[in-house]
Amino acid sequence: MAKQSTTATTPNAEASVSEAFDKIKDASSSVRDAVGAVGSAGAASARLKAEEGRVKAREYGEQAESYMRERPLVTVGVAFAAGWLVSRLLSGSNKGQ
Repeated sequence: MAKQSTTATTPNAEASVSEAFDKIKDASSSVRDAVGAVGSAGAASARLKAEEGRVKAREYGEQAESYMRERPLVTVGVAFAAGWLVSRLLSGSNKGQ
């Protein structure tokens, strides 16, 4: 007797495939949610770091301002020296042309 092969899918196999697709959909949804949560946490951390940076910059600016008020001659001298150095560097690069 020859065995007959059935090419038609059985209801049990169709249910298993349907269940597998449902599980895949649920898993991909969970992954999407997890990635979104990680992205939100990263954005919140970046905002916090940016705010900390702004606070530090404000503090350093206030320190520099108080130093300039306490020592105005030193500030003028440093500014003059920096300007002189920059002009020497730029004029030295023009001599070669």
